Amino acid sequence: MNLRDSESDRHDPGPARLFVVDAPAGARASLAALWDGETVEVGEGWDPRALGDPPPAPLDAVLLWFSDPERIELSRVNALHANYPRVPLLARVPRGAGTIEPLLLSAGVQEIIHRPHDLPRSLALARGRVELLTEAVRGSGSERTGSHSYEGLFPNLYDWIYVVGVAEDGGLSFETVNPPLHTTGDFLNPDYVGRAPEACLHPESARLMRSHIERVLAEGCPLQFEEEQPSAAGGTRSFQTILTPVRNKWGRIHRIAGISRDTTVLREAQAALRASEERLAHALEGTQQGLWDWDVVRGTVYRSPRWFEMLGLAPDDVEGTLDAGFAKIHPDDRDGVERAIRLHVEGHSPRFQAEYRILTGSGDWLWLFDAGKVVSWTEDGRPARIAGLCTDITDRRRAEESLRALVGGVVHEMRNPAFGIGVNLDALEATFGDEPRYRPFVAALRDSCNRILSLMNDLRDYGEPRTLRAEPCRVRTLVDEAARSCAALSSERGCRLVVEFEDDNLVLPLHAFRLQQVFRNLIENALFHAPAGSVVSVAGRTEQVDRQAWSVFTVEDRGSGFDPEALARAFEPFFTRRRGGTGLGLSIVRRVVEEHGGSVTAANRQGGGALLTLRLPMPRAHAAALEVIHA
Repeated sequence: MNLRDSESDRHDPGPARLFVVDAPAGARASLAALWDGETVEVGEGWDPRALGDPPPAPLDAVLLWFSDPERIELSRVNALHANYPRVPLLARVPRGAGTIEPLLLSAGVQEIIHRPHDLPRSLALARGRVELLTEAVRGSGSERTGSHSYEGLFPNLYDWIYVVGVAEDGGLSFETVNPPLHTTGDFLNPDYVGRAPEACLHPESARLMRSHIERVLAEGCPLQFEEEQPSAAGGTRSFQTILTPVRNKWGRIHRIAGISRDTTVLREAQAALRASEERLAHALEGTQQGLWDWDVVRGTVYRSPRWFEMLGLAPDDVEGTLDAGFAKIHPDDRDGVERAIRLHVEGHSPRFQAEYRILTGSGDWLWLFDAGKVVSWTEDGRPARIAGLCTDITDRRRAEESLRALVGGVVHEMRNPAFGIGVNLDALEATFGDEPRYRPFVAALRDSCNRILSLMNDLRDYGEPRTLRAEPCRVRTLVDEAARSCAALSSERGCRLVVEFEDDNLVLPLHAFRLQQVFRNLIENALFHAPAGSVVSVAGRTEQVDRQAWSVFTVEDRGSGFDPEALARAFEPFFTRRRGGTGLGLSIVRRVVEEHGGSVTAANRQGGGALLTLRLPMPRAHAAALEVIHA
């Protein structure tokens, strides 16, 4: 489709130019197919004067391409409109971003589009509006009289367009008043035509208008300004106004053409934004958390003042790039952080989280807990922005390391005598095991020794660091291995173990050893509580909740189920009703599942027995890996 004007009245018959600001490559290709002239890309870091002064001719239109409504800089849009008021200005925003559209229109944008194919129609409307406004301020070189002076100025959507006649004696009177659609009429009214400003406006408004017009008459050039006007409903309203002198054929300024745009909504939105930013700053200061915001498309990272304060650094000590931040992370922890980011952006985990050491300004290592998620996507499904918070957990990590050292020491010290007890029991059983009077005592000692060893193993597992090294794993394989390890117990209890998966080839990002341990603990618990001859079942399926897909796994038995106290305390460490149990099994299960971004719940089956349910997040199908990480 040809979007250009006829070349007959152009001074330069060269190709028309469409300036496109920050559009992705795919969108630029679509726009070029709809535009028969030259498409000029204005890239990152553009400013309102990027078109040149004066703009290169011929220049047909400017299209600002906004992929993320939260990062629109309205001040640049305002300045662009003010510098080039006769250039059609369009903006593309994503669908569903309706709250930003009035602000863009208030800032000077004439038309909003949502996709490249909207360009022809929207550009025609924008150019028609600009041409009519130009006609209003250009003057024809001859006098036009009466009510026909500016016929053709259609009711516009967002601006008050008006003309004030200037008599030879300096008297002023409205010749045309064209308000925007759906206006309340409490600024300028078509009824003002033929009347002086003092006869129809609020006294303060009339005084301001006359002072501005007198300045235009004195200087002989356009005047742009912002002002506050009293509102009929009380309070004030903000306006951005351009007054342009119109000369007759003898060179005298005989009319002033004005365009005023109500920017009250814009100012209120800016004030609300400032208040929101202040609240966020106070909240972050209170929680002692550092904020970061990674613009993946531009490759820049914003880090809040609190982030630098935690590390004892000045804001200019770390560049605003991802690599600069990675350079501060301990070499042993970088791979884990990169893996966590990739797992999130590839859709394997609902959020990014990692614990790592980072170098401070004093040369010490600080432990941080970092959590974030993708907050916006490009049109081709790639992450556009990732934001998150980091917290100083150095004291917690030191306490955990001390606890692990204590647990490790206790486990080591108890394993030695437990091993010695076991060796002596083997010798005792070999010597006196067949004698009836010794057999009960040997069995009791063997049971106690096994309980000590089981407790030591659980304490070791419970005290392991919270570091998740997830890799793609076939879940059915892990469950089958866990079931095989419980085969002897299943035979001893006289129970049948049944495994049924909706998808036997389901692959999830998991820590294989820990998830196998989770299923083994759950199957063992179910077998211990299942009556002889019953079935213990393990099942897997998928479900969708609030646009998030989950893998759901259940382990059921047909026993007596949980009593009320046991159900309330099922995941509490060291709580157990099973003889010989340590009370750490379900606590370990919950901890491992939560490390994978999932959850675990306990309940009673309707037909009797216990039901344990695990939910693990499914990968997002449309997410793409971040190739920018150390590319």
